[in-house]
Amino acid sequence: MRDRLTIFLVVAAAVVAFVSLVVETASAAPARVQAWYMYSTTASALRSEAYRRGCSFAQAHPGGNRVLLLDFGAARKVSAGAWGALSFGSTVFSNEQILGALKAAADGHHNCYGSGDTIVTYGNSNYRMAASGMTQADAHSAGYYQSYRAQQLDAYQRAVGYNRQNAAVASDIEPSWDSAPMSRAIVDGATAHGYALLYDYGSADGCPASGSGGSCNNGWTVGDVGYVSYSGVAVPLPEIYYTVNADQWTVVRRWWNSTHSWTYRFWGTTATTAVGLSPAGGWDALAARNPGLVLSELTCFC
Repeated sequence: MRDRLTIFLVVAAAVVAFVSLVVETASAAPARVQAWYMYSTTASALRSEAYRRGCSFAQAHPGGNRVLLLDFGAARKVSAGAWGALSFGSTVFSNEQILGALKAAADGHHNCYGSGDTIVTYGNSNYRMAASGMTQADAHSAGYYQSYRAQQLDAYQRAVGYNRQNAAVASDIEPSWDSAPMSRAIVDGATAHGYALLYDYGSADGCPASGSGGSCNNGWTVGDVGYVSYSGVAVPLPEIYYTVNADQWTVVRRWWNSTHSWTYRFWGTTATTAVGLSPAGGWDALAARNPGLVLSELTCFC
C-alpha cells in the first residue's frame, strides 16, 4: 500500500488540480500564518469580515502554499435539510451564507495578492452538536455539505481565474465538546462527499502523554482521536499550546502506526499566542517528538 501522504497528494491533485498542494517536511518551524474566528452577526458583515481576512492574509503571505483558516463556529443544523454554523458572534449562518463569505475571502485575497498559494478553508467545530439537537446523521450531513461548499468555492475560484487559490474544509474537533460517535460522523460525512481534505485543528483532551494508547476525555480513546484526525479525508493540524499537547499527539501517532499499515504524519500545527508555547515553540515541540513527520504548516489564532 502506498504511503498515506502519497495517497493524499495524488487524490488531492486529481480532484482539485492544484499542484501547489504538495507539502514537505521542514527542519525548523515555518513562518506562522494568521487564522481567524468569525464574529459577525449579519450575512453582509460576515462577507465584509471575510474579505478583510483574505486581504490581510494575502498581504502577509510568507510564500509557498499555506492554509487560510476561517473558523465559522460550531456545526449546526439550520433547518430541515440545511446546515451551517453558530458563529462566535452567537449567530447561526447557513452554508449558503458561509459560501458567500468564503467567496469574499477569495476576492479579498486576490485583490491584495502578493505571493504564494493559498488554500481558503471553511472551518467549523464539534462544539455541543448533540446539545443543540443534532443527531449523528445530522453531524454526518454537516461534514458532507461542508465539503460540498468547498467544492463550490473551488469552482468559483476557477471560474474567476484565482489560480493561486484552492479550497478545503477544517474542523476544530475536541473530545471535551461532544461524543466520539458524533464527532467521527463529521469526518465520515466529509469523506463520503470526498472533494477536499479536512484539516483537524483540534485537541487530544485528556489523552495520555506517554505510551501508545489509552483513554481521553468524555469517553474518547486515543483511537478516536486518530480516527477524526487521519481517517478518510482528514489530516492532523493539531493545537499545540503546551508541551503536554505535543506528548499527547505523539501518543496518537504511535497508536495509529501500531494499528495501520500507513504512516501517520502531521500536516503542521495550530497555535495561539494567548497561552503557553510560542507558535514556533509548539511546532518545534511536536517535530522534536516526531522527527520527519511534521509538515510545513503553522497556522495561528494570534
